[in-house]
Amino acid sequence: MNKGPDAYRTIGEASNEVGVEPYVLRFWETKFSQLRPVKRSGGRRFYRPSDIDKLKVIKSLLYDNGLTIKGAVEQLKKINTNEGLTNKEIIIQTNDGKDSLDIKQLIINELIEIRSSL
Repeated sequence: MNKGPDAYRTIGEASNEVGVEPYVLRFWETKFSQLRPVKRSGGRRFYRPSDIDKLKVIKSLLYDNGLTIKGAVEQLKKINTNEGLTNKEIIIQTNDGKDSLDIKQLIINELIEIRSSL
């Protein structure tokens, strides 16, 4: 049974969708204040679609762009507050500051990768 696009995901489903282990998601929750999954009785986590989107951006910042946790936290703050950024294009600076990537392109690349794996 497939869940709808607006359905909440368990930590296992979220980790499969993002492509990291559940313990990584739990660790990221301690480092990224923007991640706040719904916690039900017994401490079970349920991720909203917006949480999944944030997780994918975090994964891209850390794994694809090679940012440190601290650098990724700063970039997410800029994205969330639109600090010095336009709504049309969000640019993420890499650690060395020489390269920049359009976050929309990162998401498109992720979607293409997901589609090719289906």
